[in-house]
Amino acid sequence: MILTVTSPVSAVASALPAPALSSLTLPITLPMSSLKAAALARVPDILASIDQQQTFAGGLITVHLTGEVRRSGDLTLTPDGDGLRLSLPISATFRAAPIGLGDFLTRDFKGAAVITAHVTPVISEDWNAGVKVQADYHWTDPLSFELMKGVTIQVQTLIDPQLRARLGSISEGMNTAARSGLKLRERATQLWGQLAQPWTLPGVEGGSAQIRPQGLTVTPLAFTPDAATLTLGSSFLASASLGTRPAPVPASPLPPLKIGVPQGRGVQLLLPVSLAYPQLSQLATQYAARQEFPLPLPFRPALKVQDIALSSSGPGHLNAAVRLSVRALGLSIPATVDVSGTPHLEGTVLTLEHVTVKTRPSGVTARVLGWLADARVQTLLGKQARFDLGPALEGARASIQARLPYTAAPGVTLAGRVEHLALKSVSVDTAGVLALAEAQGTLAARVEVK
Repeated sequence: MILTVTSPVSAVASALPAPALSSLTLPITLPMSSLKAAALARVPDILASIDQQQTFAGGLITVHLTGEVRRSGDLTLTPDGDGLRLSLPISATFRAAPIGLGDFLTRDFKGAAVITAHVTPVISEDWNAGVKVQADYHWTDPLSFELMKGVTIQVQTLIDPQLRARLGSISEGMNTAARSGLKLRERATQLWGQLAQPWTLPGVEGGSAQIRPQGLTVTPLAFTPDAATLTLGSSFLASASLGTRPAPVPASPLPPLKIGVPQGRGVQLLLPVSLAYPQLSQLATQYAARQEFPLPLPFRPALKVQDIALSSSGPGHLNAAVRLSVRALGLSIPATVDVSGTPHLEGTVLTLEHVTVKTRPSGVTARVLGWLADARVQTLLGKQARFDLGPALEGARASIQARLPYTAAPGVTLAGRVEHLALKSVSVDTAGVLALAEAQGTLAARVEVK
């Protein structure tokens, strides 16, 4: 499954448009070995038994019949139309002992049969999953023998009612087991509630994200020799923030489950990200404070950034109040410069266009003020008004990848790859910078049935 994001390519200073619905299609695999084990666990070892007396020849002969019918081979599951064909061999061993006629007439005999069933999964709009079972059997070695001339014992007629009743209870048991084993409604309720709550954005300090599911669709089950598969589709709204954590939301009931083919492929994700100014200022400071910037002036003064405070300087404009020190001639003189402009995104680096630079005169010598007012220095400061979100994005990508495979619920494992995270556009408001994020990767689920 491919995880992609669609968003405007250009970085603009206007407000982001209303978030569009994102969608996810998740292929889910139920291993045939798991289904086989679950089915076999519902079939008892002994399917029928006899311990009774029967009279023959008008009551002249009484025979004590004992024996049982039990499983005698491996259960097989194979795809069959809209469901699975179950086949299980059984065998019968019996003894017929005439009463009062001596042991020489005692007979041991055997029979064999094969149980077959067509198992059709059923998923309803109320999130209950079960199976319809149409079971039957046929004797490959009938249970009848001649005790003596003219006396034929048809044990099969005695066993058949028990087997029929047993198959009925097994069918009902498999349906009950499917509902309790799949636990579709319980698992869906748990995941639905988890998805709706804010969660910490991995790899980004102070980051959080929230998904607001809107609807769900599931395809009918399809079968291969190795597994049963279905695809779950979900539409949702997604958002993320840096520095502000959304409040928990009350649990909402599951929406009706639509049975059909989900629209779209993979994950189409549109993720608005709100970057609060304090956290964004911290990222900018961390980036700039690692460097020293020599100025193209006499005496070769250099700038060392101490701190950057970001804020909005007007509609669509970003201001970076840069607290720095100017080092020259053995002196270090503090100064504060306001660098304002329109945000522009270059890959993972946020820069400013149409830059204006103003030096706050308080505490600054005339020489330093003249240096900072130089056009060459102004150009340099404008170019250095930038911060790189790449490390934070890569940290988030690596952190999410480290969590896969991930047990989303008991018996439900998610696996895949997060291959790419990126920012596509930015805008400014009074609370922070708004960005549109992009992600690419793969995701699939495996469900074990018990």
